Amino acid sequence: MASRARSRRIEIRVTDEERVAQEAAAEALGVTLSEFYRQAARASAEEVLAERSRVVLDDDEAARFLDALDHPERFEDGLRRLAQRPPVLPS
Repeated sequence: MASRARSRRIEIRVTDEERVAQEAAAEALGVTLSEFYRQAARASAEEVLAERSRVVLDDDEAARFLDALDHPERFEDGLRRLAQRPPVLPS
């Protein structure tokens, strides 16, 4: 990955216990504490955003969804109304 200049600073407060655990984890990974925080924050952010973009259906919902894809004419009016609504997920 290309190296980018870091120009933004974030300050956080942690307990002594948290600091000890985080320093130990960073050392175990062979990274600085700053890099450990960056990696952990990025992984957490990606997980949160991925979870919000994933749709999980049970068997019945999946069957209804596939039926709608196979027979869109049954849902034309509802799909048209839905397409006119503002999106709920970021693009």
